[in-house]
Amino acid sequence: MTLRRMTRRLTYVFAALLLSAALAAAPGIARADDGFLSAVDDMPLMPGLAETGDGGIAFDKPTGRIVRAVATGDVSEKGVRAFYNGTLPQLGWEREKKLELIGDLMVFRREGERLEIQIVPEGTAHTEVRFSIEPD
Repeated sequence: MTLRRMTRRLTYVFAALLLSAALAAAPGIARADDGFLSAVDDMPLMPGLAETGDGGIAFDKPTGRIVRAVATGDVSEKGVRAFYNGTLPQLGWEREKKLELIGDLMVFRREGERLEIQIVPEGTAHTEVRFSIEPD
């Protein structure tokens, strides 16, 4: 990993920690156990979501990392979209709407990586969220 990439990654981690602290301090917002996906140190986990352990895979390859994670919770699809649309750009992720070919998919890019977030409603207030990161 180059020094430039490591510096950017540390910057993103720092920003994510600041965001997590702000969420924890906000009145009326429940915070996830540690605030981040276990396999991705700079990917915030929306309050109300908890990782299921299903599909949790992380590989670090010379060409980039491959991560799969799943979280569920009593949150709305609209709430998930709003949270990640508001949070991820602060961490350097840019949304790629033109790649979102199905309605429940959000696609972001950052530093040669592609993040896909698939939102699967499981009722009126329960939602499964699938995260996938891979080299772009």
